[in-house]
Amino acid sequence: MGAKDKALRRYLSDYKVIADIFNIAFGMDGLTVDPKALKDLDSVQVMATQTKEDTKDAKNQPSYRERIHDGVATLETEFGGSPASLVLGVEGQTKVSQAMPLRIMQYEDQSLTFIAERMAEGVKSKDTPGDWFTGWPEGAILPSPLSVTLYTGKGDWTGPRSLRELQGNIPEALSRRMTDVPLNVLTLKDICQYDPDSLLSDIGVVAAYIVYEKDSDKLKELIETKEKFRHLSRKGFDVINTHRKLAITIPEDEEEIDMHYAEQVWANKAKEEGILIGEERGIRLGEERGIRLGEERGIRLGEERGKAEERQKNIRNVIDMCNSLGVPREAIINQLVKCFNLSCDEAVVLVDKKLS
Repeated sequence: MGAKDKALRRYLSDYKVIADIFNIAFGMDGLTVDPKALKDLDSVQVMATQTKEDTKDAKNQPSYRERIHDGVATLETEFGGSPASLVLGVEGQTKVSQAMPLRIMQYEDQSLTFIAERMAEGVKSKDTPGDWFTGWPEGAILPSPLSVTLYTGKGDWTGPRSLRELQGNIPEALSRRMTDVPLNVLTLKDICQYDPDSLLSDIGVVAAYIVYEKDSDKLKELIETKEKFRHLSRKGFDVINTHRKLAITIPEDEEEIDMHYAEQVWANKAKEEGILIGEERGIRLGEERGIRLGEERGIRLGEERGKAEERQKNIRNVIDMCNSLGVPREAIINQLVKCFNLSCDEAVVLVDKKLS
């Protein structure tokens, strides 16, 4: 698991963040989540119409947190006057995953299995073998899993939005009788539609910093006008920091981050990084230009050298031809001076060297 995923998982363990995510995703569907009403999965108790036996001490039970959602909590509520129990799970995704519906189904199944086992333990007796099928409490209300996939990547979610999309072409009449798992995707752009100051957590700030990373004017406006943009939780800052190309270092003991200061540090690091990139690019361009100039000079020198060698070859040929025809030495010298624009001394040296 990379730094980006680890930071996101730590952030999603905050009940205020979980409450905001579900209120945004399902507020129009009649669900209102108060973070104070959320409980850890290990604290689940039996909800039954005839018995309210508590389960065994949760401290002695194995933790399932590493095998389920990044953020998970239980909520006991009412709908239409009737009691209901929900298992709220949030899965953070920095990249689109084609297998996401399958993963959500697995997480929800593990959560329900754990809860069912805990519920059955409250009514174990010598007459029941102990498995959660035979020990199921009469009238017990099984919590309903409800999951949200928080997508923090660039652009829109382009992956499947249900398990059915992964299962190929199945007749509709048969498909209706098969289990499906919807994928409830919430993007950072969706969260940016809400006033960050109206939310319980700072998830609106986190979303805005990632979505508007390259829009400095927008971020400056938000910092100046929105109270929550001035200071950020450590976990929220870590999510932003790991999502940026240039991560900065803030002392680990600071639980609340001054975003004015953080912006200055980001800007200074970007400037330093830009200088380094500029130097490297300048060296590279200089090398390329030097190679190009060197090639041009080499070609020019090569051409000049080739012409000089060709001229010397022609001079030697003239001397040989004249000598073979019995032309006197003085006449050969005069011929070289005339044909090759040589001085008399140069012609004498070449003739004497060739005929010696």
